[in-house]
Amino acid sequence: MNKEVYVLKIGGSVLTEKGKERRARKNVIKRISKEIALAAHTSKKNNLILVHGAGSYGHPQARVYLESHNAKDALVTHESVKELNGIVLSSMMELGLKAMPIHPLSAVVSKGLKIKYKINEQIELALRAGIIPVLHGDVILDEKEGFRVLSGDQLVVYAAKEFNASKVGVGTDVDGVLSEKGAVIREIMPADIDKMSIKGSQHVDVTGGMKEKVFLLARLASESNIPSILFNASKESNVYKFLTDDENLFGTLIHAQFQRRDVK
Repeated sequence: MNKEVYVLKIGGSVLTEKGKERRARKNVIKRISKEIALAAHTSKKNNLILVHGAGSYGHPQARVYLESHNAKDALVTHESVKELNGIVLSSMMELGLKAMPIHPLSAVVSKGLKIKYKINEQIELALRAGIIPVLHGDVILDEKEGFRVLSGDQLVVYAAKEFNASKVGVGTDVDGVLSEKGAVIREIMPADIDKMSIKGSQHVDVTGGMKEKVFLLARLASESNIPSILFNASKESNVYKFLTDDENLFGTLIHAQFQRRDVK
């Protein structure tokens, strides 16, 4: 790809109701879709890969599978996250955005310690055609366990590495990474991760919550020199600010290994 690629993840806690299975926040989804559409109109330079979490459409269902190891429960999880994906896509397309779903169950497998992604060509062709590929947390086939959970955060790191993303944004329902005292940590250097005390997720989460997000993004910064910002996507205009390079976007910046940026 010759153009800049942005990778944006919107967390399931933003898109769905807490504690209510399969309850989408359709007004929030519509607002975020509007911000993506406005950014696409305002700033024509970026190609966007969108990833969304599963929230109440995936975590409670996946927890049932992890307890039962029944293939039926895994497929219930997949159908549920696919339903949320359809809601997101419909909202985007109603606003004139060209978007297409990529379901990990159909194109990602787990073999031993390695996850094999077979979606590079799909994503690349979509971007070349001006289409936003929309991925999501899902269950995938695993050669030993039958199925395993693939998080949206893992997809973010994969997409950022494969397409050499210039920007990575992770939108959650909090203002950034919180310390144990509840204060927003404004900047993180990858080398400092092991010394930090990070507040965990308050939701049902089978993928590791905030701590796992920070660990994965710190590794991305360290190994691939790609910075990221965690911000509150529940707040109006923040998605738009991320996509249009607004320096006033409040959040936690995880610095690239060899580059340090000032944060306002």
